[in-house]
Amino acid sequence: MIPWGLMLLWGLYICYITPDPIKAVKYYTGTMLLPFFIFILFRNLRLDEKTLTKFFDSMLISGAVIGVYSVYIFISYNMRSNMRVPSFWNDFNMVSMYLMILFMFNLSFLIKSRHTNKIYFYLFTITFILLGIYLTKTRGVWLATIISIAVFFIRKPKVIIPVFLIFGVIMLLFFNIIENRFLSVVNFDQDKSSLGRLQAWYSTVLIIFKNPFFGYGFDTYYLHKYDVFPFYIVDVPHPHNAYLRAIQELGLIGAVIYFFLFFKATVLSFTAGMSHCDPVYLKFFDGLQLSFIALIVAFNFEPYLSLFGVTTIVVWILVSLTFRLKDMPAAEKIKTN
Repeated sequence: MIPWGLMLLWGLYICYITPDPIKAVKYYTGTMLLPFFIFILFRNLRLDEKTLTKFFDSMLISGAVIGVYSVYIFISYNMRSNMRVPSFWNDFNMVSMYLMILFMFNLSFLIKSRHTNKIYFYLFTITFILLGIYLTKTRGVWLATIISIAVFFIRKPKVIIPVFLIFGVIMLLFFNIIENRFLSVVNFDQDKSSLGRLQAWYSTVLIIFKNPFFGYGFDTYYLHKYDVFPFYIVDVPHPHNAYLRAIQELGLIGAVIYFFLFFKATVLSFTAGMSHCDPVYLKFFDGLQLSFIALIVAFNFEPYLSLFGVTTIVVWILVSLTFRLKDMPAAEKIKTN
């Protein structure tokens, strides 16, 4: 509990230096207190394989519903190749990240499933979850997904067959969209979004250099961005990078404290999954590994650990679940099976 104590105490200091007290309370509650309560909740829940499977199956259903509605919107607007679809949400990047995590667990469950009915269910959900991801046109999430699958393939080569099949179908259906987003990366000097993001990163680094260790307070980038640049290609409200945002707001000290449990959970998802886990829980550890690898990449492109969406809650659920599974005694695992 020492990391949590340090995080909550440092968060109080950040609240104190935040110019807007209402915003300070909101961010402290949403990005620190709530994750702490989620962690405590998972530590005290009695979990078994069946309960966890139902929990994630319900999340997969939510992802499939989001994907179905995205497809409906896309068709309703005559399938315009330049259209980005956020489904029910307002933010493309946040819904894409949520669907990305669901895809990782969906893929793990599909590979591990031995029941025909469940295989059909996972094929249905993964199809619409992937469609939802592609229709957001979020390049950072696409890259994070590809890198995560590549790392997973190195560890488990058999995953490449179902992945190639799924990605192949998606590319055939939406080749124009994929080509459009790929060209926007290749020709980034002509893409305002890419140039604006580079400027956001650089300006954040310049702001951090002025006060590297103690931060400026919650959501304060917009207050300081004109101190380093008089003009922005795109009017960016935040650094478009979870790591830089954390350092700018919390300082280097606070950012290290804040990300400690996330990176420790990432390591545990590999070590505990290989040495401490009952076989029925391997599908969850595989999903966690895929998700953490993808998140490490995706954090470079958007402030997912913020109040812009429910993504902060989802990330801390993954962290809390990893610690819970790691600490679950072997006897309890056998009993719950």
